[in-house]
Amino acid sequence: SQLPEFSLVDQNGRVFDRQALEGALSVADFIFTHCRSTCPRLTAHMQGLQARLSDVPNTQFLSVSVDPTNDTPEVLKAYMTKNELSEANWRFVTGEEQAIRDVVLTGFKLGLAEGNDRPDTEAIMHANHFVLVDDKAQVRGYYRANNDGIADLERDLRFLAANPP
Repeated sequence: SQLPEFSLVDQNGRVFDRQALEGALSVADFIFTHCRSTCPRLTAHMQGLQARLSDVPNTQFLSVSVDPTNDTPEVLKAYMTKNELSEANWRFVTGEEQAIRDVVLTGFKLGLAEGNDRPDTEAIMHANHFVLVDDKAQVRGYYRANNDGIADLERDLRFLAANPP
């Protein structure tokens, strides 16, 4: 599906919109910085992908915060610094709550909901998939955050890089 127009801000306070996805292959994930369950694993997988795909030109990485209330640009920047994440081609983005909901639900067509009040669950329930987006801002695939899913994502991204649509 084609991603709709949207406007968010990155860890440096710069605008990040759909046009920022055009002209590059992108890998997106959905996290929040105070998550204790799947988000650290997603971020570690993304960091590994960034390293392994460094030989593929015009590849970028996008982590969308699903907790815009707490994840301000300053918090996202501190998270990147604390976790030694490279900003070379990786953007962490946030925005108004409705803009985030629209991007996740309508744009990327993934689930997003508030968690329940049980202490063993996270405050925000969100998809733990990676999304491959082509250079025309079109979603090309969804991948599980496991070894097979990561291998499939890497294979497909390399294929798209070698065979532009």
